[in-house]
Amino acid sequence: MTPMSPSPSVGHAPRADTDGRWTPRLVLLLIALAWPTQLLAAGGILGANATAGVAQAFHTTQVVWFGLTLTLVSTLLTPFAIKLGDLYGKKRVMLAMTALGALGEALAALAGSFWLVLAGRAIAGFYGPFGALSFAAVRDTFPPRLVGQASGIMGSSVGLVALGSPFLAGWLIDNWGYRGALWFLAAATAAAFVLVALLVPETPRYAFDAGFDWLGGLVLGGGLTAVVYAVGQGQSWGWSAPRTLGWLGAGAVALVAFLFVERSRAHPILDLHVLRRRPVALALTAGGLAQTVAFTMPGLAILLALYPHIPGVSAGLGWTAHHNAVVSVSWNAVMFGTGLLVSRYLRHYDARRIWCAGLAVMAVGYTLVGFFHSTELQLIVTSCVANVGAGIVVAGAPALVVGVVSREEQGLGSGMLNMLVSLFGAILTAGAYAVLAADSTVVEGTAFYLDTGYSWIFWLGALVTLAALILSLIIPPLRDPAEEDAPPGPPRS
Repeated sequence: MTPMSPSPSVGHAPRADTDGRWTPRLVLLLIALAWPTQLLAAGGILGANATAGVAQAFHTTQVVWFGLTLTLVSTLLTPFAIKLGDLYGKKRVMLAMTALGALGEALAALAGSFWLVLAGRAIAGFYGPFGALSFAAVRDTFPPRLVGQASGIMGSSVGLVALGSPFLAGWLIDNWGYRGALWFLAAATAAAFVLVALLVPETPRYAFDAGFDWLGGLVLGGGLTAVVYAVGQGQSWGWSAPRTLGWLGAGAVALVAFLFVERSRAHPILDLHVLRRRPVALALTAGGLAQTVAFTMPGLAILLALYPHIPGVSAGLGWTAHHNAVVSVSWNAVMFGTGLLVSRYLRHYDARRIWCAGLAVMAVGYTLVGFFHSTELQLIVTSCVANVGAGIVVAGAPALVVGVVSREEQGLGSGMLNMLVSLFGAILTAGAYAVLAADSTVVEGTAFYLDTGYSWIFWLGALVTLAALILSLIIPPLRDPAEEDAPPGPPRS
């Protein structure tokens, strides 16, 4: 392990292979970072498929907490994970996170009561901020010329996860119920621990003071968590209900208070001076909005696929989960392939232009999905167009952040992007359900959605993507990490 030094200029993780070529060591390093990062996406798909089994096993009407508990804990802890990574090195923090994640999923799988399941999921939530550190670790451990390409491959591999996870979920749950999905997550997270421990070198420390801003972290994490919780519950409580408004108000007050708290802290948990820079603010906001659409829309499309087709009552396609998995292979393969292709060219072309092109294609794609989604062929063609753009977005977002922050600020940038994706994701999901509810039919207490509602949730995704594109057009030229991170040359004579 590389010894820590009191200066960020030394004590760096080994960065061999500086000629910018891929080597077996770098391939293994990328796998060690990509596996646990994309396990977060796989966990979301497996968890969504396990939810019905949990509800039936414990006869609970509060099954929403099965997923929400993990999300809330992850949101609360993200600011602390960013700071701890800078203080103690990202590898140590990632190891602690994966160990707790495996422990939590195992506890949930063994639980004999619903509340113990929730306790396990809360512990598993410690693993949630992993992505805030893994993309930053790429900047620390890869040769500068490969940072953009490696980040792009890591981001685009979510398409590969989306290809296999629905089939994996069906096999696990059909054979072993919801516990099978949880045991798989526990084992896969334990494997992630081994990969990180054996293949990821220690990363440099960028914060060397002894102070830790616990108050700022609690105020920021608590504020974000309150907003996410209110948005997640707003549809069931009612958007004008006192509980919803109370949680939203408390979250807003906490976030405003955070701005004042950080001004007085000697060692703030987030450097607000970095976030006040226009390129950083634009890149994080645009990246958060675009990735939210890329990650959230496919999940919402599952509603269209799986809800029954009842003329005049429900405009779903009435597919089985297995049939949906088979059909969705097409657009998920497009997303993965596009991401891989784009990641190869990020180092040769202006990443900002590639990013904007991806946003334009994704906006056009989801506009088309809104108009044409009533048959398999229509949904395949329009979704493939949308996922060409989504592949560019998930591959390009890490390069966008790399291009506006310094190496020392990479953890902060990646962490803030993660927090914004969580926040925007909760808001977009709640907004989509509100749109669906406005055009629904209730039969024996169950809401069925009509076609206008499905069209508008895809058009909503297109509008959010368009907003991200407008912001992206005014982002100034990006930095090249290959130039910024390269070691200084010999002095001139």
